Amino acid sequence: MTQPSPALRFGIEVDGRRSYTWRVRSGAQHPELFVERENLADVTHLSLHASGKWHRKAHNRKVYNWVRPAEFTPGYTHALAIVQPVVVATITLPAPADAQVLKLLKLPDDTEPMHFDLWIERPGANLQSWPGQRAMGTALVGRIPLADGAGFCCVVSRQGPIAPGSITLPKPSEEEIARMLDAAAENRLDGTMVGGLHDGTVVLMDGRFDPDSARVLGLMAAAHRAGPPIG
Repeated sequence: MTQPSPALRFGIEVDGRRSYTWRVRSGAQHPELFVERENLADVTHLSLHASGKWHRKAHNRKVYNWVRPAEFTPGYTHALAIVQPVVVATITLPAPADAQVLKLLKLPDDTEPMHFDLWIERPGANLQSWPGQRAMGTALVGRIPLADGAGFCCVVSRQGPIAPGSITLPKPSEEEIARMLDAAAENRLDGTMVGGLHDGTVVLMDGRFDPDSARVLGLMAAAHRAGPPIG
């Protein structure tokens, strides 16, 4: 029987409730990684291919392409950053059991967001340590090997504030607005924003919106139907 590809799943837990978890899976044949969020795996995922041409797909269509960043320091590439504030921990059901390693990091409800950093380590990396252990006080979440002996994917965690920035969102369709309105009215509107750091690292930030978002989305729907502004 074929062995499953090495996989690591992680998230946060607050007062007995957990976040949606993220899974990082190593390619079985090539040194590549596939990243997806629980409950969105059938909708969108990220592929970090061995060619260095990386992309995110949504509904089987490439919606964002980028190239593998230069090594942060010799032997180590900062591949992705995933951020989870404590407000996204709302789930009581068990996490999926489809990974060799599952880590849910327990946090108090009044603490700063958890940052999960994904690093690609070249062969020969010091496996007794991990990126940022001393300089940033990171903790090891887990490691999975890459195919062909090409090294490891190492996930570490650290807490800290979310750096200020800006965001540009695509104009949602009528169908998307309707779904968001229904979800916001039931206090279950969540999502993941995609951004970037100055060094080329892609950031995935989970978020949750309160019921007042329904009013904002209603205004968005009205603006959408009215068409683009003039001037």
